Amino acid sequence: MAHGPALIERGRLNPGYLKLDLFCRGLRLAPDCDLGGRQGAKRVRAGLGSGIEMRIEGAGGMTVNAPVLEPFAEGSPYELRGPDARGRHAIHADGRAIATVTLPHEPRFHAQTTSSGKPMGSVGTLQGTYLGVYYGQLCANWKRPDEDACRFCAVGTHVGHGDERTDKSPEDVVETALAAAEECGITFVHLNGGFDDRGAYIDRFGPVVEALRRETGLLVGVQIPPLEDFHDYHRLRAMGVNNLSLCFELWDGERFREVCPGKSRRAGLQRYLDAIRLCAGEVGFETTNGELIAGLEEPTRSIEAIDWLTEQGAVPTVCVFRPLAGTAYEGRPPPETESLVPVFAHLYRRCMEAGLPIGVAPGLHVSIVLTPDECRWLLPPGERAGWRLRRLKHATMRRALAGLVARRRRAAARRRRTG
Repeated sequence: MAHGPALIERGRLNPGYLKLDLFCRGLRLAPDCDLGGRQGAKRVRAGLGSGIEMRIEGAGGMTVNAPVLEPFAEGSPYELRGPDARGRHAIHADGRAIATVTLPHEPRFHAQTTSSGKPMGSVGTLQGTYLGVYYGQLCANWKRPDEDACRFCAVGTHVGHGDERTDKSPEDVVETALAAAEECGITFVHLNGGFDDRGAYIDRFGPVVEALRRETGLLVGVQIPPLEDFHDYHRLRAMGVNNLSLCFELWDGERFREVCPGKSRRAGLQRYLDAIRLCAGEVGFETTNGELIAGLEEPTRSIEAIDWLTEQGAVPTVCVFRPLAGTAYEGRPPPETESLVPVFAHLYRRCMEAGLPIGVAPGLHVSIVLTPDECRWLLPPGERAGWRLRRLKHATMRRALAGLVARRRRAAARRRRTG
């Protein structure tokens, strides 16, 4: 009989299980833990996460944004200690070190300014190994947060309040992306924005997408609410969007209306699903993602959503609910790890069975979610080595895409030199 994964298997760390358990249980800082000028805890990242960024050593570059600020983290079995005599930090559990981790320094480009004088750290920020940029005005659901704001989302507590500006131009984003690529080697820029009651998504995102494609050669992703005119998705594809994400969060319609009242009123669950079906099929973005939050509905409902998404040819992105300060759900407990293991294991199986291109973006590591490729660690040990040929195909695709990005960056650099 196959058994599920454990934190330690035959004396070795299961990094995927650790990442999921950190999301659910948080991390304590030892009294003498010294971050040594490294990047400290961020109050909010993308409206969904907060914590300390770290890379788990010996795990293929796996990164995690570990909760430390929320009250639930005070009871975590995990403690961050260090640095030791070699300058290394480690996560301890049950009195022993279980994982050596690297804490990144605050990127230098965060303190640089754009030509218009904006600090680059207020234009975009590293989330794992990609640049995340909230672009445009604050989500309209925050006009009436008590009535409309998603109950888990904290974006309205930081966008426009100093942590992240709303007055960014395409030039600001391009300059920040170029600085991030030069210093950190990013390959992907992710633009996201909330509801705009004017419906002016193409007018807002089109110029910055085209500028990023022309001036940087980097891969570009966009995460926005469903467009009013679905033909505009073809326009976004032609502008150079590689990845399109739609965040419907919950599969259960009643829970969707309860947790996301503004989304329900301004778009509705069915419109999200219709847009995903179109974008994954007819429009043909390189990847279309449907985003869920696990822990806000029954795990079986998340599994149903994963089945539907993969049947459409869309890649599921599953976040773990984190009760952030400043949200309506800040006092709720996070989900239990064991309840989510089947969800993430199912995610990997379904993506592989459907032949979806997971883990092919070169050098991309995401800290606030378990990526579909990382979900293989949540399979029973005996099953984990499966799909070998498909994984080899994904590795070939990743190398080819890395070459494409390199060529596009060189072409963009020539255009910048010649004006």
